[in-house]
Amino acid sequence: MAIKTVLIDMDGTLLNMGESAFENEYIKRMVIFLEQRYPGKGKDLVKAVGYGGEMMKHSDGSRTNYDVFWESFEKASGYTREEIEPVITVYYQTDYTHIGDDYVPDQDMQNAVRLLQEKGYELIVATTPVVPLIANQERVRWSGLADIPWKDITSFETYNYSKPNLNYYQQICDKYNLNPAECMMIGDSLVKDFPSTELGMDFFLILNADSPEAEQNFAGKKGDRKALLEYVQNNM
Repeated sequence: MAIKTVLIDMDGTLLNMGESAFENEYIKRMVIFLEQRYPGKGKDLVKAVGYGGEMMKHSDGSRTNYDVFWESFEKASGYTREEIEPVITVYYQTDYTHIGDDYVPDQDMQNAVRLLQEKGYELIVATTPVVPLIANQERVRWSGLADIPWKDITSFETYNYSKPNLNYYQQICDKYNLNPAECMMIGDSLVKDFPSTELGMDFFLILNADSPEAEQNFAGKKGDRKALLEYVQNNM
């Protein structure tokens, strides 16, 4: 079947930014931000955020990741969602945005995505939905592709599973009535992104400078962002 919809991972794919480096900056800035507002509590509140993140990864799918996160956060922190959510939102609108200040968008990835759009493919940012939409929209802005008419940018408000759970990919398909055989997943992880192929999706593995040996030896479609651009130019 012909591909109609392309799903694109965020960390290490749409953004040429290491996931661990991003997470370290994200946590450091959040600790400082919350400490200023809750003196002596910043680190504990961020630990509660981390606990909520872990609980989302193990969710049974009966509730949105948003509900799982806030229930877990309240349990771990002693604060309520009503108290903290507006503060966290301000963080995403202010300090968080500066994580991308020095990021230089990857020209080959930009060209590949824009060419996919020109060729008529539906495009979805398929990033692990464990943060609010506002946070993921900001990161898409760092990529220089905020103007693309994305069909979805997955986030914790509307998704019930996280990568590498196969149900995450199934939920995308169910939400938009997609046939997996008409979808391609582009990602940099055989652990988190490759499971999409179990539904029948095609797959292109992005190789980064720090890609582990398993990715380097992958036998399927793979390459750096320039190779992806060439694949889109010649094979899609």
